[in-house]
Amino acid sequence: MKKLAILCVAALGAALLVLGTSPSASAYPDLTCNVTVDRQVVHPGQTVTATGVITGADTNRPVTWSFRWNGVTKDRTGATAHASFKAPKVAHSRVIRLAAEGTASLNGVPRTCVHHIDIRVVAVQVSAPSSGSGLPNTGGPAFWILVAALVLLAAGGGTVVASRRRRS
Repeated sequence: MKKLAILCVAALGAALLVLGTSPSASAYPDLTCNVTVDRQVVHPGQTVTATGVITGADTNRPVTWSFRWNGVTKDRTGATAHASFKAPKVAHSRVIRLAAEGTASLNGVPRTCVHHIDIRVVAVQVSAPSSGSGLPNTGGPAFWILVAALVLLAAGGGTVVASRRRRS
């Protein structure tokens, strides 16, 4: 009976130790950083807006953001920051990386977080003007190639007919 009581007390102590203490991560506040964009596929001339959010930072120190896309840098301040960029004209679809860097203070120590998001700029599709015949020109062979093919076909047919006459 005494052993059972000691076992119960040990189990209760272990349960209190495991459940009663908080994990070390919650003992130290952490800085969280998130960056989003309103669209990841854009056409030339459209606007892309990036939003950066930092939580857990010291409230008495400023939060700064730097957004870079396609050679343009925009600096912002505040725990939540927005930056808009205009998509460039491109000949072929390409991916341009957006870099967002947020700097904030946590317990008096500056912290920096960096996020990268790939944004695809698609080229404008240009259709060929109508030729007036109702059908689009799909890049078929030129007229002289057609004439040359008909001449070769006639020459080949003539050769076959001539060789059959000699055999008979």
